[in-house]
Amino acid sequence: MTATLTRWTEQHALLMSLGIAGVLLEKTPLLLAAMAVASFLGLLARFRRVVPAGQSFGLGNALTGLRVLATLALLLSPGLAGTWQAAIAMLLVGMDGLDGWAARRFGTVSGFGEVFDHESDAFLLLTLCLLLLLGDHLPAWVLLPGALRYAFVLWLRWGPPARGTVRGNRFTRGVGVLGTLTLAVCLWPGLPPPVTTGLAAGASLALVASFLVSLWQRHRA
Repeated sequence: MTATLTRWTEQHALLMSLGIAGVLLEKTPLLLAAMAVASFLGLLARFRRVVPAGQSFGLGNALTGLRVLATLALLLSPGLAGTWQAAIAMLLVGMDGLDGWAARRFGTVSGFGEVFDHESDAFLLLTLCLLLLLGDHLPAWVLLPGALRYAFVLWLRWGPPARGTVRGNRFTRGVGVLGTLTLAVCLWPGLPPPVTTGLAAGASLALVASFLVSLWQRHRA
């Protein structure tokens, strides 16, 4: 990852963390949504500075951008019927991987695309957590999995020096997808509260374990 992208991820994590605090204080996602829009626009403005000369934006990045826009619309539609919220969320989870496939298929793989993809995934996860909170499905602890990505990035910035390298693997990727899908299912109306709580708690614990693995990779001797 280039220094430009690293700085953006750190700034984005800080903005999103402040947005999460705003949701807890004001019980509305408007501030967080505004920060997300401004931050993602800032990333798009950096495109030409961080990709090889002549490389096009590509279908992969376009698909990622579509997921971000759909996630934003979902975040700003708390009054939408739970069935629709869950269905749209599951569709967005199912789209994960299409952007990477398109980038590889058409030769537009880049560090920019990787960051854009990871942050779109994190934004979707946070949005699901916020919908579960603002829809009175679950208490504030449900924001924990949604905040993990941003806390991790800030830890990388201000935590102890690294001894190892954080690498993605099947465990962390699988947990990310399944955890997000599980939280999407929790939006489905009619689920008994104990089931919703159990599913969300299990997904949260798995996601925490995934991030602990990444921290261990970074700080192992």
